[in-house]
Amino acid sequence: MPQWQRLYIVIEDVRYEVEPAAADTATSLLFRAWCGGCGTEFTFPFRLGARDLRAA
Repeated sequence: MPQWQRLYIVIEDVRYEVEPAAADTATSLLFRAWCGGCGTEFTFPFRLGARDLRAA
């Protein structure tokens, strides 16, 4: 598994930081996450990062 750096999703042209999660979340079921370091799709569960919880 690559080292995931700066995971993010894009919702309506706005980029949100996400972080790995132990289980699927509504966000990870609806959107795809990407690694900001290598551009690879992150195919594991994730959740919005603490900084972006208020924004979404």
